[in-house]
Amino acid sequence: MNGARHDLKMPSFGADMAKGTLVEWQVKKGDIIKRGDVIAVIETHKGAIDLDVFEDAIVEELLIKEGQQVTVGTAIATLRTMNDSLETPSRQQHIDEHSNKTEPAEKVQINNTLTETHQPKAALDSDFILASPAARALAAQQQLSLSRLAAENSQPLTLTMVKKAITKTEEAEPPIQEKSAQRKSGFDKNAMRQAISDTVTRSKQQIPHYYLSQRLDISALQSYLQNYNAQISVESRLLLNAPLLCAIARTLKTNPQLNGIYQDQQFIPSDSINLANAINLRGGGLVMPVIRDAQSLSAAAMMQQLKEQVARARTESLRASEMSNGSCTVTSIGDRGAEQMFAVIYPPQVAIIALGAPHQEALVIDDNIQIRSIINATIAADHRVSDGQVGARFLYQLNQLLQQPEQLWQE
Repeated sequence: MNGARHDLKMPSFGADMAKGTLVEWQVKKGDIIKRGDVIAVIETHKGAIDLDVFEDAIVEELLIKEGQQVTVGTAIATLRTMNDSLETPSRQQHIDEHSNKTEPAEKVQINNTLTETHQPKAALDSDFILASPAARALAAQQQLSLSRLAAENSQPLTLTMVKKAITKTEEAEPPIQEKSAQRKSGFDKNAMRQAISDTVTRSKQQIPHYYLSQRLDISALQSYLQNYNAQISVESRLLLNAPLLCAIARTLKTNPQLNGIYQDQQFIPSDSINLANAINLRGGGLVMPVIRDAQSLSAAAMMQQLKEQVARARTESLRASEMSNGSCTVTSIGDRGAEQMFAVIYPPQVAIIALGAPHQEALVIDDNIQIRSIINATIAADHRVSDGQVGARFLYQLNQLLQQPEQLWQE
C-alpha cells in the first residue's frame, strides 16, 4: 500500500462553530470510501450534518467514539489515500475473503494452533501484532484495533480472544434505538443564538465594515421570469431568488476584491464564486450552505441547487462539503420582509450582500414618472481589502446585468 496516511479532522462548518459531536459513524475500519461518500453524522448547534469526504481512501482507524464531542481540528479518523487503483481493491478483496470465509470450525482451530505454536513471543514487542489469520480477519470485520487487543492479552491473539472482545464491546454499546434518537435531536436553539452572537461580535469588532446601498430595478427580470414560468410545468418554475443569485455571482466574478477570505493579515481571493446562501430554519436560526462555482450556473441550474439545499437544511441532512469554503455570502429578507437590510460580514469572508423585499416604487426615468419593481441591495465589505468605489461599481454592474435577464438563463 503506497497511499499517504493522514488524519481526518473535525471540520468547521462556519466561523461560529467551535465543537462538534460525532453522532454516528457510517463506515468501519477497512472500508473503502469514495469522494462524496457520507462517512459520519456530526451534530452542531445548527443540527446534524452529514460528513462527506473529498477523496478516495481507506478507513484505517476510527479515533472518536460515537457520542463524543471534540473541538474543531481534532483528529477523528485515520485515512489512507488510494493512489494505486490496482493495489487497493486487492486489500478490500483480501478483507472480504476473510470476512466471508466459511471455514469449518475445526480448520480454523487448527490454523490458530499452528500460528500460536510457531510464532515467537518476541514478535509481540514489535509493531507487528501476532494474531491468527482468522482472528485478524474477524477483528478487521468488526473494526477492532489489534494493537488494543494485544495490549489486553499477553499471548498471540486467537479467534476466541477476538470473539470475547466483540461480546464485551456489544454489551458496552448503547442500543440502536438510542443512536437513532441522537440523529433526530435537532439543533440547539440556545447554542445557535450564542454562536450567532459570538460571530457577529467578532465580525463587528475585528472587521472594518463599509456599507453601500442601491435600488435594483428588477422590472425586466420579473417580466422575463413570468414569461419563462408560463411556458413550463409548475414543478419546474423558478423563484426570483435563482436568477438574482446568478446575477450576483457573475458580477462578483468581475470584482475579485469582494470574493475571498481575509486570513493571517492578508486577503486571499477565490478563483470560484462559492456563494453562501442564508436559509432560515423552521423554529429559528440560520444555516448558510455554499453553492460552488455559482458563476457558471444558469438560472434553472441555480433553482435546482436551491431546492435541494433548502430541503436538506430543513431535514437536517446538509453535507459538510456544503458548509465550508464560502467566498461571499448573500442574505435575503424574503417577499414579505423589510425593504432594506444591513448585514454583517461572515468572517473570514470580506463581503456580504443583503437583499430587501421586492416592492414597487415611482421612479423618474427620462423625465417621466414610472412605476418600477425594485429591490434595495446593500453590500457590506471589508475596508482592509476594498474601498467604497469597488462596492459601488459592483452594485452598478449588478443593476446593469439585471436589465438583460436572458443572459442569466445561459451557462
